[in-house]
Amino acid sequence: MSKLDELIKEYCPDGVEYISLKNISEIGTGSSDRKEAVENGEYPFYVRSRDVLRINKFEFDETAIVIPGEGGIGDIFHYVEGKYALHQRAYRVHIIDNCLNPRFLYYYMFAKFKGFILSKAVSSTVSSIRKPMIEEFKVAVPPLEVQREIVRVLDKFTLLTAELTAELTARKKQYEYYRNDLLSFETKTERILLGDLFDFRNGLSKGKDFFGRGIPFIRYTDVYNNRYLRKDDITALVECTKDEIQKLNVKRGDVLFTRTSETAEDVGWSSVVLDDLDECVFNGFTIKATPKTDKLLPEYCSFCFSTDEFRKYVTKNCAFTTRASLTGETLSKYKLAVPSIEVQKKIADVLYNFEEICSNLNIGLPAEIEARQKQYEFYRDQLLTFVEKGETILTDRQTDRQTDRQTDRQTELN
Repeated sequence: MSKLDELIKEYCPDGVEYISLKNISEIGTGSSDRKEAVENGEYPFYVRSRDVLRINKFEFDETAIVIPGEGGIGDIFHYVEGKYALHQRAYRVHIIDNCLNPRFLYYYMFAKFKGFILSKAVSSTVSSIRKPMIEEFKVAVPPLEVQREIVRVLDKFTLLTAELTAELTARKKQYEYYRNDLLSFETKTERILLGDLFDFRNGLSKGKDFFGRGIPFIRYTDVYNNRYLRKDDITALVECTKDEIQKLNVKRGDVLFTRTSETAEDVGWSSVVLDDLDECVFNGFTIKATPKTDKLLPEYCSFCFSTDEFRKYVTKNCAFTTRASLTGETLSKYKLAVPSIEVQKKIADVLYNFEEICSNLNIGLPAEIEARQKQYEFYRDQLLTFVEKGETILTDRQTDRQTDRQTDRQTELN
């Protein structure tokens, strides 16, 4: 029997109480949009979505659970200790009854709150959270000894996952360092204006009635999310005229750049077509760069437009009115280092292999993190599921089965 089972048997063998948050906590919001929020402020400012800014003034000095009112509904919780400020569409849950451990509440809401919200919704989604929803949420309140043991176990599990994630992040930073280093050439390496290497053209704009049938169509998200595109990656379809196909056809070696977005950081991301395509066109929020020389290897291009140097050029030179936008003319003025084809191939091979180690979800740390996260969520849900007082208690056989499952994981974590 695990330590947790012993505690439950000793302190709450007949089940636990479930109490609404409104009876054991203060639930409120913060101020309206804070214009003094800055990147290097002293205190965290929790906004209505998943973002956290910095600010030079604080509203609260306490331990609380912060829930964004919009964006990632029921998925995002912040455990806060100390001074902080809050947006008017974010909520703080501050415990005022000593029957509840704040960190236990954090884990409990992470596991149970989204399901509660969706059960109250008319449709399958919720666009925002309201204060009465939070007030009505019921929390299992086992004795503090049980809460503390659950927190200890989940903190340890969280730390293990965080260590793996930190290692993966370090590997990705290492990859980015070597990518930038490999693609930073000495002055003797020829640099050529992109305007002398490519022709630029904007993509196809069509009404929604033209989509779902026709020829392959490269979407904005295909470009934004992929360093390179293979034939099988292109799954959308669009109906086009012969003239549109002729003007906007995509082939191996073409480089596609995101042309417009909400922020400068999201424009100019590229994807290179690495397969020969019969008939395929691209979207109107994208710029196509078609090679007009044989000096560039497509595989090399798939890496050289994500360097820090190129990203700084794009964010500095893109236009911005209501949205950030990039033009072929702006791209044409960037000077790209063009080593020999042999050197390009070596660089591409090294970076491709390194990227596979960092990114492939079927191998290495990403797969381990994903498996650990699923394991954690399963075990967390088991730990935070209690019999309510007055309900039928499990039979001895059912209890033994549940205990065996918990003991297996408890042994590993202890």
